[in-house]
Amino acid sequence: MTTVFTTNVVTDRDAYLPLAKAFAEDVIANDKGCHGMQVFVNPETKDEVTFVSQWDSQEDFLAHVQGDTFKKHIPGMGAYYVSGTDTFLEEA
Repeated sequence: MTTVFTTNVVTDRDAYLPLAKAFAEDVIANDKGCHGMQVFVNPETKDEVTFVSQWDSQEDFLAHVQGDTFKKHIPGMGAYYVSGTDTFLEEA
């Protein structure tokens, strides 16, 4: 099992959040190997949104990034996206 922490810096967190939540719901329902995805905010920052997702493997996550769900949601979310980082953790 792989857990991925994806932290995105965004220009308008309030506008981005509904899009991020819809994206997470769609990923859970449709992307192979995804066991869950949650959306978090850091109350100390106004420009970060973090996705925490669980996958069968890192390969499944990387396939998701190239897949249809990602392509469907990224145009809307991209309007607010500045940068992002992914951290991969493997279950011990």
